[in-house]
Amino acid sequence: MSSDRVSLYGFINAKLRAKIGLMRQSKVIENLLHASSLVEAVGVLRDSKYHAVAEAYDRTGDLQQMELVLLGMEISMYKEVARYLEGSSADLINHLLEKIEIDNLKNTLRLWYSSIMRQRPIRHRSEYLFKEIILYPIDWTALINATSWDVVGESLKDSPYHATVTAFSEQDLQQSGLFPLETALDRMWYVHLMDCVKTLKKADEEVATSMFLLEIDLRNLIMLVRYGWYHHMDADAVKKLLLPWGKVASSKETEAYLRQNASERNPHSIINRYYPGLEQETVPLHRESTNYDEASLLETLKIEGYLAERRKAIYQRMLAQDPFTIGLSLSYFFLFKEETSMVKAILNGKYYGYEEAYIRGVLV
Repeated sequence: MSSDRVSLYGFINAKLRAKIGLMRQSKVIENLLHASSLVEAVGVLRDSKYHAVAEAYDRTGDLQQMELVLLGMEISMYKEVARYLEGSSADLINHLLEKIEIDNLKNTLRLWYSSIMRQRPIRHRSEYLFKEIILYPIDWTALINATSWDVVGESLKDSPYHATVTAFSEQDLQQSGLFPLETALDRMWYVHLMDCVKTLKKADEEVATSMFLLEIDLRNLIMLVRYGWYHHMDADAVKKLLLPWGKVASSKETEAYLRQNASERNPHSIINRYYPGLEQETVPLHRESTNYDEASLLETLKIEGYLAERRKAIYQRMLAQDPFTIGLSLSYFFLFKEETSMVKAILNGKYYGYEEAYIRGVLV
């Protein structure tokens, strides 16, 4: 490893470990949980790094405006770390930020679809879109106010999303809704992600590949459960949702699972092939039960929660490994997002008047 590379990662290591240390020392989550009301919770934020979130409440009294500020903080965090890095490593961080931009694009397209295709009022909801530049010069206001699909495409002409979005016609949206388009955007992002990983230096490539293949495997497992089991989607349709990397997509177990009749698939068999500890967390489901839909949804959420814990453990382990790779940056992103997600969840809980014990149960 060159001395320049050691110096660069030594600087990043010091900066990010200091930030992670402050996160772990912070009592903001506990203090938020102890708050007796939303107003008291806002008071906790006022004396923390989340003071801008409290200021949004002071200005508007609006919970969704507070969430918009949290999203802005997350975007700024990615941009800050990208500035620390250089070359292909900085490109990877910007590509991770692109996922936030794609999610913002999908939210905007959903509102546009609701307004133009379904003739429903969206003015109130459109106030909660993030309309500042994230990565590319997208005119979010023009997009949400577009009166035709051609104008939507025009608003994206200077972004990498233009070709994917305009490959769909207004007729396609009328017939199939937004799901195929949203899936295409996600797939485009993952294709570019794996291409981006290949450009990294060897040590960074190994770390990033292991992390992202884990993410892809977990995503594919959730697709198999959610669409192959809960929504009874046919095998060919499910296969189109799977990302073509990792061990899950091409496994014999997945093939066998999808060959089964949709109504007879057992999600536990495919999940437990990779995560046998989940078997102790699940309960038998009977399709003749009148509460099957509710039980199925709860079971799906339980599986997703279990997989999220596995993901969290992997990121935590990364903190103790080689500091001279991009792994520390990836772990920092995960921890930062985890904390902001908890802040958002607690604020929502306080807004709706839930007790501390209930909110803790949701967060666990």
